[in-house]
Amino acid sequence: MSAAIIDGPGALMRAEIAEQPSRWLDLLDDQRPAIDAAADLIRESQPELLVFVARGSSDHAAMYGQYLVHNLLHIPAMLATPATVTAFDTSLRYPSSVALAVSQSGQSPDLLATAESIAEAGVPVVAITNDSRSALAALGRVHIPLAAGPELSVAATKTYTAELLAIALVVFRVAGLDWDDIGTRVHATVEEAIAVLDQPVDELVDAFEGRERILIVGRGYGMATAKEGALKLMETNAIAASGWSAADATHGPLGQIVPGTGIIALTRGDAGRDSVVSFAEAATRLGGLVAELGGRTIADAQVRVPSATVATELSPLVDILPLQRLALELALRRGLDPDNPVGLAKVTKTH
Repeated sequence: MSAAIIDGPGALMRAEIAEQPSRWLDLLDDQRPAIDAAADLIRESQPELLVFVARGSSDHAAMYGQYLVHNLLHIPAMLATPATVTAFDTSLRYPSSVALAVSQSGQSPDLLATAESIAEAGVPVVAITNDSRSALAALGRVHIPLAAGPELSVAATKTYTAELLAIALVVFRVAGLDWDDIGTRVHATVEEAIAVLDQPVDELVDAFEGRERILIVGRGYGMATAKEGALKLMETNAIAASGWSAADATHGPLGQIVPGTGIIALTRGDAGRDSVVSFAEAATRLGGLVAELGGRTIADAQVRVPSATVATELSPLVDILPLQRLALELALRRGLDPDNPVGLAKVTKTH
């Protein structure tokens, strides 16, 4: 899908959302040597643990990677805690491990410090970035370029889904999938993404316009989508949005729901779907406005975003697209510029 770049608020974000499927194909076609080098490093290391190092949107991609590693490689995977290094100055001892450091810019100081600490502990680092000249790219024993091209809107869209795909490609190769099989899966995902991007989101935007509180609830692979979708809404609309596991959301978050609260239920796939549906039903009884993303009808859903079937492992690439577009269009309705949210910058300089 292509979109002409036009001037005005949101033009950059709109164009970057639209180009994602073509960028995925670039990553698939152009970065196979780097993907294979990373997969070889992991196989040869025979790790007992994989460590993901990330921040912000990249941390959500890492959450997805954690589930993927568990389900396909049966190896424990953890998310690094940068404050351990930067706030407490603590060095860790690792079992036989490989680290995957994921960052759009490869420049965040706390992420770099964490990756350096891990490397100093003797753990090989695979760097996944959109900037081959970044300090993180240089630190990695293997570097995988995201091939997303320049991302100018402050809210990350195409670099986020490129990170999802890069992680998936590495894990697929470690799991023994050949490139023909992987290519088939990615092309099917691209086809669905194009179809989803062609669907209007007016009904969804109308439903959530003016709402100052939105909860997004998923489970399993949907956790990354829930958290990233909420982050896009916070970044672009300055509203109280949050992403939750349905298992956790039945505790405190359910108590946040008052009449008119917006709820987005991520119901694709069978894993954990029942708990998402149960939460959505409870939210409806409390007066919440529930929308479904997943292509099935749940009780009392007022808005439904249909979606076809792709490989479960790649579904987060497609499921985030309507949420990116919702964030964009809601911001424009509020008179905001989603390309330049007040108080935010493209690179977060956390120490």
